[in-house]
Amino acid sequence: MSSEVKLLVFSIVVMLGLGLILGLVLGIFSKVFHVVEDNRIEEVTKRLPGINCGACGFPGCSGLATAIVNEGASPRLCKPGTMTNFEAIKVYLEETPGPDGNIIKVKL
Repeated sequence: MSSEVKLLVFSIVVMLGLGLILGLVLGIFSKVFHVVEDNRIEEVTKRLPGINCGACGFPGCSGLATAIVNEGASPRLCKPGTMTNFEAIKVYLEETPGPDGNIIKVKL
């Protein structure tokens, strides 16, 4: 084998080894640093009007939904929302436990 072929084979082996090692590290880190998402935020966002106006003081409907679920903000902060929206959010959050098993009491 010529030196050029040896260099090519060595380069390929090194790149395959590096890819294997980094892939394993990435797989381990994905398990160690796994974050459990609260699906209720997405469901509350669906029950808001979806205008993303920011009149509530949060950055769009997803920001308000996050505040409702995580901080106990009132759905009534949504200016274009209707009482039907607010009641749907209240019923959903009071019937659906989060990842930790707790439910949220919503004040309208």
